[in-house]
Amino acid sequence: MVGGVPGGVGPAEPPPPPPEEKKPEPPKIIRKSGGVLQGEATRRVTPTYPALARAARVSGAVVVEITIDEDGNVISARAISGHPLLKDAATQAARGWRFNPTKLSGQPVKVIGTIQFNFTP
Repeated sequence: MVGGVPGGVGPAEPPPPPPEEKKPEPPKIIRKSGGVLQGEATRRVTPTYPALARAARVSGAVVVEITIDEDGNVISARAISGHPLLKDAATQAARGWRFNPTKLSGQPVKVIGTIQFNFTP
């Protein structure tokens, strides 16, 4: 007799605890819009107007896509639109920009975004 019941069994084992849920890791890189990104800049570099572009009266906007590391430094810059005579100057200027580090869930992350430079003679 077990537990007062003839032919009974002992107390049941408690069920095992549920497996721990893994929290999803925050993304290692996030995208920000140009306006938000420019508002977070701590250092801005104005591009030098190329002499050849000035002589040819070339003007307009150049959009540069940048990648920012966890410390707020630009680690890559690539002109994605604009006049060819202006792209290199804009890309060089973008590389000199610095930003406040971006954190997601308390962890620093890389950021991709764009900066627009306007060239007028």
